[in-house]
Order: sequence, then structure tokens, then C-alpha cells
Amino acid sequence: MKNNRIASTLFATTLLLGAASVSVPAFSASSSPLVTFTGVDHAGINVPDMASAVAFFETTFGAKLESDIIPDALPDAWKAAFNWHPSSELKRFVMMRLPDGTGVELFQYSGKQINHERPHQDDDAATHIALRTQDVHASYENIQKAGLKTLNEPITNADGTQWFYFLTPWGSQIELVGKVKKGN
Repeated sequence: MKNNRIASTLFATTLLLGAASVSVPAFSASSSPLVTFTGVDHAGINVPDMASAVAFFETTFGAKLESDIIPDALPDAWKAAFNWHPSSELKRFVMMRLPDGTGVELFQYSGKQINHERPHQDDDAATHIALRTQDVHASYENIQKAGLKTLNEPITNADGTQWFYFLTPWGSQIELVGKVKKGN
């Protein structure tokens, strides 16, 4: 636990110092990208109850707990750099690893200024995570059987991509997407 706290404090300090020296460039069309990348490592989601969220990802997707960190209090400068409420504290964060290697990082905050209402999905900064599935229709049926709220029935695009959205128990949107199975 002590090593986790030291590592998280060093990580926070490094990011804070880096964020303080960053300016926002003007973007224009370019023939080469600013950054080359090899794929998506993880998506982050804020959750109201860590134990329930971990259980949800384990049960729903077969995710495994990779790391579990309870950090020390973070400095006010860190909160300002990352646009946190001054009263907020990061209680715990964990990394879940899905069977395909994709990570889902879960954050639990506390603080009297935190807004516990979910944004509308058409509000700026609202997000969702999209996960691939082998069988969209079977996934849809299993999500419904589990009692989770689905937002639409599976839709098939002209290119054969199928998708639907559902809500986690705490209200985050997840999209499941796949290709039409041959013979359907």
C-alpha cells in the first residue's frame, strides 16, 4: 500500500509539473499526425461505489482486477490543473482488464461539490465506452435478462455493423458493437 501511495504521489507530481508548462496550440490541417499510436489502452469512468462497479465489470464482461490504489490526499494545484472541485478527494482508483486486454479504469471521488446527476448524452464532455462483442443479439438478450436498462434494440448499419446501448447500474452508457454474423 505504501509503494502505491508513493507511486501515485510521484505520478501526480510529474503530471502536475507537465500540465503547468503546456500551452494550447492552434490546430490546422497537417500531412502528418502530431502523435503516432498503437491502440487504445483504457477508458476511464467515474463511479459512485467502487465495489459495485468492480463486481459489475467482473460479472458482465469477465474483467479482472489489475490494480487497486487508495492515494494520499492530492494537492490543491493538482485539483486546479485537472479541473476538480476544491472539496473533492480521490478515494480510490482501480484498473480492470477485459479479456481482450482493454483496460477500464474506475475512479471513485468524494466531496460536497460533486454533481451526482448524469449529464445528458448531448451535453459537452458526456462520454460512453464502446466494446466489441461476437454476437450483438445474444449480448442484447443477456443484458436484458440481467435487468440492465437497454436504450435501443440492436441496429444494423448498411456496412453490417450492429450496435446497441445500455446503462450501467450507476447510469454510464456502454455501447456493444459487432458485425452481422454470417447466415443472419
